[in-house]
Amino acid sequence: MKNTLLSLWNENEWVPPRRSRLYSISPQAQGTPMVEALHSLVIRLARAHNVKPHVLVKEEVLRDCEINYTKHSAKFVTTYLSTMNGLGKYAREIKDSLESLTMQSGLDECTFLRWDDLFQYRSRRMLHSHPHWCPVCFAEWRKTDVEPYYPLIWQSTIVQFCPVHHVPLEQKCPACQKTQPFIPRHYFLDHCSYCHGSLAQPDSQPTEPVGQRMSNDAQHAIDTITEMIMLDQSAQHLLNAEHFWERLEETADRFCSGQIKPFEKILGFSEGTFSNWKLGRHKPSFPAFYRLTRSLGTTPVAFLTNGAIETFSPHGIASKPRKTRRAHLKHPEKDHISKALHAIIDQGYSELPMREVAARIGYAHRYLIYWFPESCRQISQLHKKWVSEQVEQRAGERGALTVATVRALYAGHLGVTRGLVHTELQKLGLSLKDPVVRDAFYDVRAEQMALRREGTKAE
Repeated sequence: MKNTLLSLWNENEWVPPRRSRLYSISPQAQGTPMVEALHSLVIRLARAHNVKPHVLVKEEVLRDCEINYTKHSAKFVTTYLSTMNGLGKYAREIKDSLESLTMQSGLDECTFLRWDDLFQYRSRRMLHSHPHWCPVCFAEWRKTDVEPYYPLIWQSTIVQFCPVHHVPLEQKCPACQKTQPFIPRHYFLDHCSYCHGSLAQPDSQPTEPVGQRMSNDAQHAIDTITEMIMLDQSAQHLLNAEHFWERLEETADRFCSGQIKPFEKILGFSEGTFSNWKLGRHKPSFPAFYRLTRSLGTTPVAFLTNGAIETFSPHGIASKPRKTRRAHLKHPEKDHISKALHAIIDQGYSELPMREVAARIGYAHRYLIYWFPESCRQISQLHKKWVSEQVEQRAGERGALTVATVRALYAGHLGVTRGLVHTELQKLGLSLKDPVVRDAFYDVRAEQMALRREGTKAE
C-alpha cells in the first residue's frame, strides 16, 4: 500500500490541453460553393462572444497581425479590411490570426488566397466595394433556423445574382437605402448596420420566378467563381504565373502561329500586356484574366487545367466598340441631348442618378457634365430629393402601420408588454430596432398611459 501511494506522488504533473482564445466556430457550408466569407465568420465570432464586431477586430484579431494599425487609423476597420476576403497581406494576416485564435485550420477557403500567386494583390478589383446579399436566402435561413451569413461567392465583383435563387444580389438596405460596411456596428448579419431594418425579403413579398431573367454572362460568372472556390488543394500547382504563361503560349501557338502581339490584339488587350505578364513586371488582375478566359470561351480554372477550348475561333470575337466620342458637339446633337435632359428636369423629379441617365441617353457621364453642367447638376439634385422623399414616405408608412398595430393591441389586451409588441410587429416585417418604429411605439404607449391616468382620475 505504501509503495502504491508513493508511485502516485511520483507521477508527472498533469498538463491541461491547450485551449483556443476564441470559440472555434467553423465556417458555414464548408466544402460547398456557398462557403462562408472570412468577414462573415468574424462577425459571427463577435456574436458568439457578445461583443461588437469592430471591438473584436481591434482588440483580438489585429493584435496578432503584422499590420500597421493605430488608434488614428479611423477608416482602417471600415475601409481596408474589406480586402480580408480576397488576396494580399491583409487577407493572409487576418486569416492566420483567426486560425491561431480559434485553433482551426483551413480558413483560406473563406478567401481567394489560393489564387494569391497568380493574381495582382489588389483585392478590390476582385471583390465588391460593399457586402452583397440575397434577401431570399436571408428569409429562408430565418425560417429554417439557420444562422444568417455571407457566402464568399456573393462578394465577387463579377457575381450579380444569387447562385441558389437566381435573383439579383442587393447592396442597399431597403429601408434607409444605405450600403452596408464589411464590419457592421452590430453582429446581426441580416439587419441593417444603420437603421437596424431587416435585409431579408418580407413574407408578404412572394418570390417571382426569375429563371429566365438571368443572362448567360451572369450564369457564366457564377460558374467561374464556383470553380475557383471549389478548386481542390491538389491543383494548387496550377495557380502560378509560370503555368499561366505556358497555357497562354500554347493558345497563341494554336491560333496565331505563336505570335503574341496579334493574339493580344485579337482578344482586345493593349499592346505589351501579355509581355508584361511574361516578364513578371506585374501580375494579371482578376478582371483582365476573367476577360481573357471569357473571350476564349472558357473559365479560369478550365483554362489553367486544359487550355482554350477546341471550338474557339479568333475571328468569332467581336471588336470592342469605341467608347470615346468627338470633342466637338454639333447643334442637332446638342439640341437632342438638351431636350432629353430638360424633359427630366420638367418632371420635377428623377428616379435615376445622373450616371444612369447618361447611360440611357447613350453618352458618357463626364461627356454630359462637360457640355451640360447646369442641367446635370439639377438632375442630380432632383434625384437626391426623390430619394429623400422615398425614404420619408417609407418611414411614414412604417410609423403609421406601427401606430395602428400597437393601438389594436391596447384595445384588445389589458397587459401589453414589449415582447407582445415585438412579436406582432415581427409578423409585419417591422422591428423595434428601427428608430421610426420604436418612436411610434413609444408615442402610442405614452398616449395610452395618459388615457389610463385620466380614466383613473375620473373614477
